[in-house]
Amino acid sequence: MTNAYVSLDTLKSSSVLNVTGTADDSRLRALAENAGRIVDRYCNRHFYVVVATRRFDGLGTPSLLVPDLVSVDSGGLKTDDDKDRVFETTWAASDYLLLPTNADPAAGGNSQSRPYVEVAVDVDAGTKSFFTRGVQTVEVAGQWGWWRHLKRATETANAIADATTTSVTVSSRADVEAGHTLLIDSEQIYVQSYAASTLTVVRGVNGTTAASHSGGAAVDIYEYPGPIVEATIIQAAHLWRRKDSAFGSFGGLPGTGQTRISAGLDPDVALLLGQYRKLSVGA
Repeated sequence: MTNAYVSLDTLKSSSVLNVTGTADDSRLRALAENAGRIVDRYCNRHFYVVVATRRFDGLGTPSLLVPDLVSVDSGGLKTDDDKDRVFETTWAASDYLLLPTNADPAAGGNSQSRPYVEVAVDVDAGTKSFFTRGVQTVEVAGQWGWWRHLKRATETANAIADATTTSVTVSSRADVEAGHTLLIDSEQIYVQSYAASTLTVVRGVNGTTAASHSGGAAVDIYEYPGPIVEATIIQAAHLWRRKDSAFGSFGGLPGTGQTRISAGLDPDVALLLGQYRKLSVGA
């Protein structure tokens, strides 16, 4: 997965690992990415934004439970009313409500920001009464994840001529760092490394489509909840320092004695993530 909840620059900084030079950059970036996936698995949800079309079983009721949802595309909710695997009925925005009310995940970062987890028929304002009962009778196209919080970068992107180049130049690299996921127009771009103002990137990540972009395009940086970032930093640092313990169960210095090195998820990480954890139900 080309996503990291913490940038390589932050992970290498003096306040975290205090790593200088670039010899370990690829390994450290992969560590940040893998620590993020540990966070996702523990929480049973992800905090990056995926653009995707997903199908669900309708129960013949006015309510449909869904995974963490940021927004539904215009015309992005459809049903297969005759069960021929063709979604011929497009619902208008007035036909449904996204719940909980005031969740506001598309403007992540405020006290109310959290994902929608239910789509409900708006029986008062719309023309529908229920979701068609059956296997995969409901299709929802939209953005999925905990929230969508974007920081506008001070730099802009120079022209990107095609959908295949992996070298992107920005006006002046001030805010963008390795490990950031950027949004340029409607394309998500993952930054693997940089040299001066030239970024080496992965194009069209998280379900978006790579495309050409005109010069001067705005650059937005995806941001994540503070506890998610901090948990990723702690877990990545914990794993990195395992190399200094010779992979044993104890570590330390002669003057300080030995300290047991905990295995598995760091306890402080579990504490930070508790408020975001979605418990699994069933086998």
